Amino acid sequence: MLGAIALGRVAFGLALIAAFSVGLASVLTAVGIVMVYARGMLERLPLNGRFARYAPVASAVVISLAGIAVVVEALAQMGV
Repeated sequence: MLGAIALGRVAFGLALIAAFSVGLASVLTAVGIVMVYARGMLERLPLNGRFARYAPVASAVVISLAGIAVVVEALAQMGV
């Protein structure tokens, strides 16, 4: 909004904020609906096996590797 004000295009900035808000609301609603319908699938999973024990660790490793990849790429672009 500050950029739109600086350019003298307040209406455009308000339109962008409205579009962003509608998009965010629709994505959050869709995620909620998917979670409600996915409950049946999740109830069928065996929660006492290896999958349930190692799933949090696996997801943490994947997120950590993605973060490391982003940092390495940023450092490479900086020439470090």
